[in-house]
Amino acid sequence: MNIYVVRHGETKWNAEGRLQGWLNSELTDKGKAQAARLREVLQIPFQQVYSSPSKRAADTAKIITNGEQPILFDERLKEIHLGSWQGRLIADIEKEDGKRYECYVQMPETYIPDTGESIQTVKKRMNDFLQDCLKNEAENILVVTHGVSIRALLLAVYNWPIDKIWSFDEIDGTSVTKIVATSTEPTVQYIGKMPHSTHSMENY
Repeated sequence: MNIYVVRHGETKWNAEGRLQGWLNSELTDKGKAQAARLREVLQIPFQQVYSSPSKRAADTAKIITNGEQPILFDERLKEIHLGSWQGRLIADIEKEDGKRYECYVQMPETYIPDTGESIQTVKKRMNDFLQDCLKNEAENILVVTHGVSIRALLLAVYNWPIDKIWSFDEIDGTSVTKIVATSTEPTVQYIGKMPHSTHSMENY
């Protein structure tokens, strides 16, 4: 089984430097173009398509599939809930809640949310989703979700602690992370691959 995990395309809040979490911001023209380009190069027959119900992820999934496949929306694929930070500029958060934000980005194992989720909670729900995926008989699965959620999923696959969540390479909008499930256990084939400058995903 091949699980292709895609981050949603660029949004207006991404471009502005705002945190989104469970709130939503529309895809920019660039974000829509990213998803359309990925559709062109990701010539893989998906037997199953999953998406976060957040509109930015759902819209990305619809563009990638060209609206031709049913999409299963799963609450577990939502981004981390960032409590009072949601919708706010990162620059303002750093000024007003700098110590806690520093914990989030520098010492994530010490991060304590206010009204949001812990990273551990996100790791658990992403792992629960993965375990359900592994019961699927599909050969190729597309999953459209979010940046922190993808990192939490990788922690679950590697069985790494929370303090490793930022140790992966950048996971940009519409990048592809591939997980391969064998008869033994899932493994990560690559992380955050950007196929937009290539002509084919044949070897992906």
